Amino acid sequence: MKFFAILDAIMSVAVKETFAETAVLHPRISTPYAERAPDPEHAAQSVEGVFSAGPGADSIGGQQRGRQFIGTTRFAALQASFWIAQSEAVQLVRVPQVGDLLTMPGRAAQPGFAISRIEHSDMGDLNLMLVIEDDAS
Repeated sequence: MKFFAILDAIMSVAVKETFAETAVLHPRISTPYAERAPDPEHAAQSVEGVFSAGPGADSIGGQQRGRQFIGTTRFAALQASFWIAQSEAVQLVRVPQVGDLLTMPGRAAQPGFAISRIEHSDMGDLNLMLVIEDDAS
């Protein structure tokens, strides 16, 4: 095993022991023009990971000519993600998909988040980018 892989494994264990919490992944079916529905072929599964939500900034660029910007807008946003270490990711029965629901049963309000993007690291970790799920459904 390479040195960096060993260091990554040690750090992943330390981060999990300090910050990890249990979440539940609920697979869903996404079809155009329809509300997402639970996937009857795949059961929900528990997963340990690190939830993070904090302020971030995004920018919407306008037209650009050479080094000149004609209109650019920056806005503040809340960025939420759920990091799953490689050791936990390989144990998943089904890899999370965009549109799946992630719930946090250990939190008072048990918030639900839809997965909007999935980032795979070269070390096998998963970083799920989340958006808050609408309670109106």
